[in-house]
Amino acid sequence: MHPIPHSLRYLAVLCSILCLAAHADPKDVGDPTQPTLITLKLENASPKTAFEELGNKSGQTFLTLPANMWDKNPGNSINVDIDNQPFWLAIKDICGKTGISLKYATDTATPKIILSRDNQDWTTYPTTATGPFLVSLIGLHRATTVDMRKPTEVQKTFYAKFTVFCEPRIRLLRGSLGAKIDTAVDDKGNSLLPKDAPEQPLNFITSWVYNLEGKLDYPKEPGTKIAQLKASAKFIAQMKSETIEYADPLTSKNVTKTVAGRKIIIKEVRRTPDEYEATVTFVRGEIPQAQWEQTVFPGNTLRLVDGDNKFILAKGFGMGGKGDESTFVFKFEKEPPRGSRIGKPLKLAWEIPMETREVPLTFEFKDLPLP
Repeated sequence: MHPIPHSLRYLAVLCSILCLAAHADPKDVGDPTQPTLITLKLENASPKTAFEELGNKSGQTFLTLPANMWDKNPGNSINVDIDNQPFWLAIKDICGKTGISLKYATDTATPKIILSRDNQDWTTYPTTATGPFLVSLIGLHRATTVDMRKPTEVQKTFYAKFTVFCEPRIRLLRGSLGAKIDTAVDDKGNSLLPKDAPEQPLNFITSWVYNLEGKLDYPKEPGTKIAQLKASAKFIAQMKSETIEYADPLTSKNVTKTVAGRKIIIKEVRRTPDEYEATVTFVRGEIPQAQWEQTVFPGNTLRLVDGDNKFILAKGFGMGGKGDESTFVFKFEKEPPRGSRIGKPLKLAWEIPMETREVPLTFEFKDLPLP
Protein backbone atom coordinates (compact mmCIF):
# COMPACT_ATOMS: atom_id res chain seq x y z
CA MET A 1 0.00 0.00 0.00
CA HIS A 2 1.40 3.37 -1.01
CA PRO A 3 1.16 6.32 1.38
CA ILE A 4 -1.16 9.17 0.37
CA PRO A 5 0.86 12.21 -0.75
CA HIS A 6 0.80 15.03 1.80
CA SER A 7 -0.68 17.48 -0.71
CA LEU A 8 -3.62 15.18 -1.45
CA ARG A 9 -4.26 14.57 2.23
CA TYR A 10 -4.29 18.32 2.80
CA LEU A 11 -6.71 18.78 -0.09
CA ALA A 12 -9.04 16.13 1.28
CA VAL A 13 -9.07 17.76 4.70
CA LEU A 14 -9.61 21.18 3.17
CA CYS A 15 -12.55 19.94 1.11
CA SER A 16 -14.10 18.32 4.14
CA ILE A 17 -14.07 21.50 6.21
CA LEU A 18 -15.25 23.82 3.46
CA CYS A 19 -18.58 21.99 3.08
CA LEU A 20 -21.70 22.72 5.07
CA ALA A 21 -22.56 19.27 6.34
CA ALA A 22 -25.65 18.02 8.11
CA HIS A 23 -26.69 14.76 9.69
CA ALA A 24 -29.70 13.58 11.61
CA ASP A 25 -29.39 12.70 15.30
CA PRO A 26 -31.73 9.73 15.88
CA LYS A 27 -31.12 9.54 19.64
CA ASP A 28 -34.15 7.97 21.29
CA VAL A 29 -35.17 9.85 24.43
CA GLY A 30 -38.06 7.47 25.05
CA ASP A 31 -41.49 8.69 26.12
CA PRO A 32 -40.89 12.21 27.52
CA THR A 33 -44.03 11.97 29.65
CA GLN A 34 -42.85 8.90 31.60
CA PRO A 35 -40.10 8.51 34.21
CA THR A 36 -37.06 6.27 34.00
CA LEU A 37 -37.67 3.63 36.66
CA ILE A 38 -34.72 2.54 38.79
CA THR A 39 -34.11 -0.60 40.80
CA LEU A 40 -30.80 -0.51 42.67
CA LYS A 41 -29.67 -2.44 45.74
CA LEU A 42 -26.20 -1.88 47.25
CA GLU A 43 -24.64 -2.66 50.62
CA ASN A 44 -21.72 -0.79 52.12
CA ALA A 45 -21.07 1.00 48.81
CA SER A 46 -18.99 4.13 48.39
CA PRO A 47 -20.84 7.26 47.17
CA LYS A 48 -18.83 7.08 43.94
CA THR A 49 -19.99 3.51 43.33
CA ALA A 50 -23.60 4.41 44.13
CA PHE A 51 -23.67 7.21 41.56
CA GLU A 52 -21.84 5.12 38.97
CA GLU A 53 -24.41 2.35 39.36
CA LEU A 54 -27.25 4.88 39.18
CA GLY A 55 -25.67 6.25 36.01
CA ASN A 56 -25.53 2.75 34.50
CA LYS A 57 -29.18 2.14 35.33
CA SER A 58 -30.39 5.49 33.99
CA GLY A 59 -28.04 6.04 31.08
CA GLN A 60 -26.66 9.21 32.69
CA THR A 61 -23.04 10.30 33.02
CA PHE A 62 -22.48 12.35 36.16
CA LEU A 63 -19.73 14.96 36.32
CA THR A 64 -18.15 16.12 39.58
CA LEU A 65 -17.00 19.50 40.85
CA PRO A 66 -14.14 19.54 41.45
CA ALA A 67 -13.21 16.86 38.93
CA ASN A 68 -11.26 14.92 41.62
CA MET A 69 -14.02 15.21 44.24
CA TRP A 70 -14.16 11.46 44.91
CA ASP A 71 -10.39 11.37 45.54
CA LYS A 72 -10.42 14.41 47.84
CA ASN A 73 -13.59 13.55 49.73
CA PRO A 74 -14.85 10.01 49.04
CA GLY A 75 -17.45 10.11 51.84
CA ASN A 76 -18.83 7.32 53.97
CA SER A 77 -20.24 4.06 52.65
CA ILE A 78 -24.02 3.76 52.29
CA ASN A 79 -26.71 1.19 51.71
CA VAL A 80 -29.13 1.63 48.81
CA ASP A 81 -32.49 -0.13 48.49
CA ILE A 82 -34.41 1.37 45.58
CA ASP A 83 -37.17 -0.70 44.00
CA ASN A 84 -38.77 0.47 40.74
CA GLN A 85 -38.67 4.15 41.65
CA PRO A 86 -38.55 7.19 39.32
CA PHE A 87 -35.08 8.49 38.53
CA TRP A 88 -35.46 11.65 40.61
CA LEU A 89 -36.59 9.81 43.73
CA ALA A 90 -33.62 7.47 43.31
CA ILE A 91 -31.08 10.28 43.01
CA LYS A 92 -32.74 12.17 45.87
CA ASP A 93 -32.34 9.12 48.10
CA ILE A 94 -28.64 8.74 47.27
CA CYS A 95 -27.92 12.46 47.54
CA GLY A 96 -29.60 12.60 50.94
CA LYS A 97 -27.42 9.74 52.23
CA THR A 98 -24.17 11.12 50.78
CA GLY A 99 -24.58 14.89 51.27
CA ILE A 100 -24.26 15.54 47.54
CA SER A 101 -25.84 18.55 45.87
CA LEU A 102 -26.61 19.02 42.19
CA LYS A 103 -25.52 21.62 39.69
CA TYR A 104 -26.20 21.90 35.97
CA ALA A 105 -23.37 21.94 33.48
CA THR A 106 -23.05 25.07 31.34
CA ASP A 107 -20.16 23.85 29.17
CA THR A 108 -21.39 20.53 27.79
CA ALA A 109 -23.15 19.97 24.47
CA THR A 110 -25.78 17.74 26.08
CA PRO A 111 -27.59 18.19 29.42
CA LYS A 112 -25.44 16.90 32.28
CA ILE A 113 -25.72 16.72 36.08
CA ILE A 114 -22.76 17.87 38.17
CA LEU A 115 -22.31 16.35 41.62
CA SER A 116 -20.80 18.59 44.29
CA ARG A 117 -20.26 18.94 48.03
CA ASP A 118 -21.23 22.53 48.80
CA ASN A 119 -23.62 22.06 51.73
CA GLN A 120 -26.67 22.85 49.57
CA ASP A 121 -29.00 20.13 50.84
CA TRP A 122 -31.68 20.16 48.16
CA THR A 123 -33.21 16.92 49.44
CA THR A 124 -34.87 18.54 52.49
CA TYR A 125 -37.36 20.60 50.46
CA PRO A 126 -40.88 19.16 50.06
CA THR A 127 -40.93 17.37 46.70
CA THR A 128 -43.31 15.52 44.44
CA ALA A 129 -42.38 13.31 41.49
CA THR A 130 -44.51 13.14 38.37
CA GLY A 131 -43.48 11.71 34.99
CA PRO A 132 -39.86 12.68 34.22
CA PHE A 133 -40.08 15.63 36.64
CA LEU A 134 -39.38 16.29 40.29
CA VAL A 135 -40.85 19.49 41.73
CA SER A 136 -39.44 21.06 44.89
CA LEU A 137 -41.43 23.65 46.82
CA ILE A 138 -38.75 26.22 47.68
CA GLY A 139 -40.87 28.68 49.61
CA LEU A 140 -44.12 30.53 50.19
CA HIS A 141 -43.65 34.29 50.03
CA ARG A 142 -46.01 36.97 51.33
CA ALA A 143 -45.19 40.67 51.46
CA THR A 144 -46.80 44.10 51.78
CA THR A 145 -45.08 47.01 50.04
CA VAL A 146 -45.69 50.75 50.13
CA ASP A 147 -44.15 52.98 47.48
CA MET A 148 -43.67 56.28 49.33
CA ARG A 149 -44.30 58.24 46.17
CA LYS A 150 -47.87 56.87 46.42
CA PRO A 151 -48.26 56.09 50.14
CA THR A 152 -51.95 55.29 49.91
CA GLU A 153 -51.37 52.51 47.41
CA VAL A 154 -50.49 49.32 49.28
CA GLN A 155 -49.13 46.48 47.15
CA LYS A 156 -49.65 42.95 48.47
CA THR A 157 -47.96 39.88 47.01
CA PHE A 158 -48.33 36.20 47.82
CA TYR A 159 -46.77 33.48 45.73
CA ALA A 160 -45.23 30.01 45.79
CA LYS A 161 -41.76 29.35 44.39
CA PHE A 162 -40.92 25.99 42.82
CA THR A 163 -37.87 24.36 41.25
CA VAL A 164 -38.59 21.82 38.51
CA PHE A 165 -36.05 19.09 37.73
CA CYS A 166 -36.37 17.22 34.42
CA GLU A 167 -34.47 14.06 33.52
CA PRO A 168 -31.41 15.15 31.48
CA ARG A 169 -32.18 12.55 28.79
CA ILE A 170 -34.88 15.01 27.69
CA ARG A 171 -33.72 18.26 26.13
CA LEU A 172 -36.24 20.93 27.10
CA LEU A 173 -36.53 23.87 24.70
CA ARG A 174 -39.24 25.98 26.26
CA GLY A 175 -41.37 26.06 29.39
CA SER A 176 -44.15 28.06 31.02
CA LEU A 177 -42.96 31.40 32.33
CA GLY A 178 -44.93 30.79 35.52
CA ALA A 179 -46.93 28.05 37.22
CA LYS A 180 -50.69 28.02 36.71
CA ILE A 181 -52.42 27.55 40.06
CA ASP A 182 -55.30 25.14 39.49
CA THR A 183 -56.42 24.54 43.08
CA ALA A 184 -55.45 26.40 46.26
CA VAL A 185 -57.46 26.25 49.46
CA ASP A 186 -56.62 26.74 53.14
CA ASP A 187 -57.84 24.67 56.11
CA LYS A 188 -60.83 26.99 56.61
CA GLY A 189 -62.02 26.45 53.06
CA ASN A 190 -60.85 29.82 51.74
CA SER A 191 -59.81 29.89 48.10
CA LEU A 192 -56.28 31.13 47.45
CA LEU A 193 -56.71 31.20 43.68
CA PRO A 194 -55.55 34.47 42.11
CA LYS A 195 -58.29 36.66 40.70
CA ASP A 196 -56.27 37.55 37.61
CA ALA A 197 -54.41 34.57 36.16
CA PRO A 198 -53.50 35.18 32.51
CA GLU A 199 -52.28 32.37 30.27
CA GLN A 200 -48.58 31.87 30.87
CA PRO A 201 -46.32 32.40 27.83
CA LEU A 202 -43.44 30.06 27.08
CA ASN A 203 -39.91 30.94 28.10
CA PHE A 204 -36.59 29.66 26.69
CA ILE A 205 -34.86 26.83 28.59
CA THR A 206 -31.22 25.74 28.40
CA SER A 207 -31.00 23.28 31.30
CA TRP A 208 -32.70 20.36 33.08
CA VAL A 209 -33.52 22.57 36.09
CA TYR A 210 -36.05 25.39 35.90
CA ASN A 211 -37.61 27.81 38.40
CA LEU A 212 -41.31 28.67 38.48
CA GLU A 213 -43.45 30.98 40.56
CA GLY A 214 -47.20 30.71 41.07
CA LYS A 215 -49.26 33.69 42.13
CA LEU A 216 -51.71 33.21 45.01
CA ASP A 217 -54.40 35.35 46.69
CA TYR A 218 -54.30 35.82 50.48
CA PRO A 219 -57.70 35.48 52.20
CA LYS A 220 -59.16 38.10 54.54
CA GLU A 221 -59.70 35.57 57.36
CA PRO A 222 -57.02 32.95 56.76
CA GLY A 223 -56.59 29.59 58.35
CA THR A 224 -53.24 28.24 59.52
CA LYS A 225 -52.40 25.86 56.65
CA ILE A 226 -52.72 25.49 52.93
CA ALA A 227 -54.75 22.29 52.73
CA GLN A 228 -54.15 21.75 49.00
CA LEU A 229 -51.99 23.45 46.40
CA LYS A 230 -52.23 22.06 42.88
CA ALA A 231 -50.46 23.66 39.93
CA SER A 232 -49.49 22.97 36.34
CA ALA A 233 -47.10 24.05 33.61
CA LYS A 234 -46.15 22.90 30.15
CA PHE A 235 -42.84 22.26 28.45
CA ILE A 236 -41.66 21.68 24.90
CA ALA A 237 -39.22 18.76 24.53
CA GLN A 238 -36.97 18.00 21.59
CA MET A 239 -37.69 14.60 20.07
CA LYS A 240 -35.56 14.63 16.90
CA SER A 241 -32.77 16.91 15.73
CA GLU A 242 -30.30 17.53 12.95
CA THR A 243 -26.74 18.76 13.42
CA ILE A 244 -25.32 21.16 10.89
CA GLU A 245 -21.61 21.88 10.62
CA TYR A 246 -20.53 25.17 9.12
CA ALA A 247 -16.86 25.31 8.06
CA ASP A 248 -14.40 28.19 8.30
CA PRO A 249 -16.81 30.27 10.39
CA LEU A 250 -14.57 33.33 10.87
CA THR A 251 -14.38 34.09 7.15
CA SER A 252 -17.55 32.67 5.58
CA LYS A 253 -20.69 34.82 5.61
CA ASN A 254 -24.39 34.43 4.82
CA VAL A 255 -24.36 30.64 4.59
CA THR A 256 -27.90 29.30 4.23
CA LYS A 257 -29.24 25.91 5.30
CA THR A 258 -32.83 24.64 5.38
CA VAL A 259 -33.64 22.34 8.30
CA ALA A 260 -37.12 20.96 9.01
CA GLY A 261 -38.72 23.58 6.77
CA ARG A 262 -36.93 26.54 8.37
CA LYS A 263 -34.31 28.57 6.60
CA ILE A 264 -31.26 29.24 8.78
CA ILE A 265 -28.89 31.99 7.63
CA ILE A 266 -25.55 32.06 9.46
CA LYS A 267 -24.70 35.65 8.65
CA GLU A 268 -21.40 36.08 10.45
CA VAL A 269 -19.10 34.74 13.15
CA ARG A 270 -16.66 37.33 14.42
CA ARG A 271 -14.07 37.66 17.11
CA THR A 272 -14.20 40.54 19.59
CA PRO A 273 -11.52 41.37 22.19
CA ASP A 274 -13.36 39.33 24.85
CA GLU A 275 -15.45 36.75 23.03
CA TYR A 276 -16.79 35.33 19.80
CA GLU A 277 -20.18 36.33 18.39
CA ALA A 278 -22.39 34.54 15.85
CA THR A 279 -25.27 36.32 14.10
CA VAL A 280 -27.97 33.94 12.86
CA THR A 281 -31.37 34.53 11.28
CA PHE A 282 -34.25 32.04 11.31
CA VAL A 283 -36.91 32.31 8.62
CA ARG A 284 -40.18 30.47 9.24
CA GLY A 285 -40.70 29.19 5.72
CA GLU A 286 -43.56 26.72 5.31
CA ILE A 287 -43.85 25.29 8.82
CA PRO A 288 -47.04 25.98 10.84
CA GLN A 289 -47.02 28.95 13.21
CA ALA A 290 -47.34 26.79 16.35
CA GLN A 291 -44.34 24.67 15.36
CA TRP A 292 -42.35 27.80 14.51
CA GLU A 293 -42.95 29.23 17.97
CA GLN A 294 -41.90 25.97 19.64
CA THR A 295 -38.65 25.32 17.77
CA VAL A 296 -37.28 28.71 16.75
CA PHE A 297 -34.78 28.65 19.61
CA PRO A 298 -32.36 25.69 19.66
CA GLY A 299 -31.00 26.15 23.19
CA ASN A 300 -27.35 26.04 24.15
CA THR A 301 -26.31 23.60 21.41
CA LEU A 302 -24.35 26.02 19.25
CA ARG A 303 -20.60 25.42 19.56
CA LEU A 304 -17.33 26.53 17.98
CA VAL A 305 -14.85 23.69 17.42
CA ASP A 306 -11.10 23.87 16.82
CA GLY A 307 -8.73 21.44 15.06
CA ASP A 308 -8.26 19.36 18.24
CA ASN A 309 -12.05 18.98 18.60
CA LYS A 310 -12.10 21.26 21.66
CA PHE A 311 -15.20 23.42 21.73
CA ILE A 312 -16.91 26.31 23.46
CA LEU A 313 -20.66 26.71 23.73
CA ALA A 314 -22.83 29.77 23.21
CA LYS A 315 -23.59 31.26 26.62
CA GLY A 316 -26.03 34.06 25.91
CA PHE A 317 -27.84 35.80 23.13
CA GLY A 318 -29.63 38.91 21.99
CA MET A 319 -32.78 38.61 19.91
CA GLY A 320 -34.48 40.76 17.31
CA GLY A 321 -36.90 40.52 14.42
CA LYS A 322 -40.62 39.87 14.29
CA GLY A 323 -43.27 37.74 12.66
CA ASP A 324 -41.80 35.06 10.44
CA GLU A 325 -38.16 36.01 10.98
CA SER A 326 -35.96 36.11 14.09
CA THR A 327 -32.32 37.13 14.39
CA PHE A 328 -30.08 36.01 17.26
CA VAL A 329 -26.65 37.26 18.25
CA PHE A 330 -25.01 34.41 20.19
CA LYS A 331 -22.02 35.05 22.42
CA PHE A 332 -19.24 32.56 23.22
CA GLU A 333 -16.72 32.75 26.04
CA LYS A 334 -13.18 32.37 24.73
CA GLU A 335 -12.08 30.83 28.03
CA PRO A 336 -14.57 28.10 29.04
CA PRO A 337 -14.91 27.50 32.80
CA ARG A 338 -13.94 23.81 32.77
CA GLY A 339 -11.52 23.64 29.87
CA SER A 340 -8.53 25.27 28.25
CA ARG A 341 -8.65 28.01 25.66
CA ILE A 342 -9.52 26.63 22.24
CA GLY A 343 -7.49 27.21 19.10
CA LYS A 344 -8.77 28.89 15.97
CA PRO A 345 -12.35 27.73 15.35
CA LEU A 346 -12.50 25.56 12.23
CA LYS A 347 -16.22 24.90 12.31
CA LEU A 348 -19.46 25.90 13.93
CA ALA A 349 -21.66 22.94 14.89
CA TRP A 350 -25.31 23.25 15.76
CA GLU A 351 -27.96 20.80 16.90
CA ILE A 352 -31.27 22.02 15.45
CA PRO A 353 -34.66 20.66 16.65
CA MET A 354 -36.63 18.91 13.90
CA GLU A 355 -39.47 17.42 15.92
CA THR A 356 -40.85 18.48 19.30
CA ARG A 357 -43.52 17.35 21.72
CA GLU A 358 -45.47 19.14 24.42
CA VAL A 359 -44.88 17.66 27.87
CA PRO A 360 -47.48 18.66 30.50
CA LEU A 361 -46.64 18.91 34.18
CA THR A 362 -49.20 18.75 36.99
CA PHE A 363 -48.14 18.62 40.63
CA GLU A 364 -49.66 18.91 44.09
CA PHE A 365 -48.64 19.68 47.68
CA LYS A 366 -50.74 19.37 50.83
CA ASP A 367 -50.71 20.59 54.43
CA LEU A 368 -48.36 23.53 54.00
CA PRO A 369 -47.86 26.35 56.53
CA LEU A 370 -49.73 29.51 55.58
CA PRO A 371 -47.46 32.55 56.03
